[in-house]
Amino acid sequence: MDQEVKERLISRVNTNPYVNHLGIDFTVVEEGRVEARMPLHDEQRQYSGVIHGGVLAALADTIAGFAAYTMLPLDRDVLTAELKISFLRAAWGEELIAKGYVVKPGRHLHFCECEIYCDDKLVSKSSGTFCVVHPQI
Repeated sequence: MDQEVKERLISRVNTNPYVNHLGIDFTVVEEGRVEARMPLHDEQRQYSGVIHGGVLAALADTIAGFAAYTMLPLDRDVLTAELKISFLRAAWGEELIAKGYVVKPGRHLHFCECEIYCDDKLVSKSSGTFCVVHPQI
């Protein structure tokens, strides 16, 4: 992976208010693959104590999108066009581990997947299509 792209990605992570709000900590950043940890808090739980599905969806979208971002030139960005998530079991623990992969990069669209684990158990699997765009700066 190009070092300049990696530095830009890390800079974006560190200055992104929503990623910081979620407490996402990227542990692996490689071309086409990222991994991250996210601590869980009581306000993310639904009435039964399980982590709300929206929290898992937000993490999956973020991780898959950043995996797509690792394969872009510096003058491009990504936007989520479509996201599908399957909830495989309830997440009860204190931390989520997310692994995102680019399955098929393209000039205009990247297709990516994300697996989320809690207590070493797969709790969700998602796939998404990400549009390659020019940033609006």
